[in-house]
Amino acid sequence: MENTLTVLQTFTYEKGNQDCTCYEIIEFVQGDHLHILEDPFYVDHAGWYIAVRKNDADPFYMSIPFIDEKYEDRSLYTEMDLELAILVHQHQIDQSLVYKNKSDFLYHKKELDRLKMMHPRDMLANQL
Repeated sequence: MENTLTVLQTFTYEKGNQDCTCYEIIEFVQGDHLHILEDPFYVDHAGWYIAVRKNDADPFYMSIPFIDEKYEDRSLYTEMDLELAILVHQHQIDQSLVYKNKSDFLYHKKELDRLKMMHPRDMLANQL
């Protein structure tokens, strides 16, 4: 698994259980980054967990099956997923120019810009 996942669709994560003082609902919005910090570990009767950090916030533990679920439903992307999606939209822009399809061009340009803004490499360039 890559060290950083990018959020493409908003979701929430319930940290801890409601009887615990550590209980918190953490919201992830489009463009947030989920940084994987350590090796996974197993908790009896609870399953696999891993230390993560949302953007630059304090680290916490997250259920690995939850991360897998969000990856499967395409709420989380790896850097390679983002790069592939960017290439697809760039190709679609080229095709829309060849076929002079303005609506396809505008749609794919908007999606391309959105994805490029979320890419970890491009986020560093945007901050400079």
